[in-house]
Amino acid sequence: MFTKWRFDRRLNSLAASGHEVLTDYAGSDWPDRNSAASGAAYLALDFELDGLRRDADLLQAGWVPFAGDCIAMASARSVDIRSDASLDPAAVTIHGIGEQRAARGQKLAEVAGSLIAALSGCIIVAHAAEIEVSALQRVGKAIWGIKLPVRSICTLALERKLHPHLVGAEAYRLGPCRARYGLPDYEVHDALTDAIAAAELFQAQLSRLPEDVILGDLEQR
Repeated sequence: MFTKWRFDRRLNSLAASGHEVLTDYAGSDWPDRNSAASGAAYLALDFELDGLRRDADLLQAGWVPFAGDCIAMASARSVDIRSDASLDPAAVTIHGIGEQRAARGQKLAEVAGSLIAALSGCIIVAHAAEIEVSALQRVGKAIWGIKLPVRSICTLALERKLHPHLVGAEAYRLGPCRARYGLPDYEVHDALTDAIAAAELFQAQLSRLPEDVILGDLEQR
């Protein structure tokens, strides 16, 4: 559960970690939970993983910052992440990242440093955001030995609140959710494309909410 005191305590731990990327993250200007959601800084994020296991390798990361109705495409990033593992053939069929491509990716620590810098002061937005949050915290443990404090909004959970009586899990997948708002159909299972799709969906969802809705009403707990 998100609580401000726990988030602040973890930020204080990062500030004393001695790692520049973490101290910069801790010292960022974080938005107040009582501030208007429409004015906050967000980072739409998506990972492609080797399956849904808790220890699945991260194979690709895509992220893009946005605020209000503006998506900062010039700052969008798509990065393959190095893996020497024997990949799950079923997962490769879905995301298209085979073992040769994975072996040429960037080192996880390099990707993590860039991602944390981009995330500083921002709220993560993702569809089924618990996947991204869990993966990011696992990365923090592996590289720096810390559980990274993050704040996030899940577009899937928000869609269930906005349209609570739809039948079947398929109705809440990213594509059908976007279609309800007249958003175009994108190819799925590319990290950056999925991140952009989540950002656009969240902007559309926000347009259906009261103008004074605050972050605390939307953030995952």
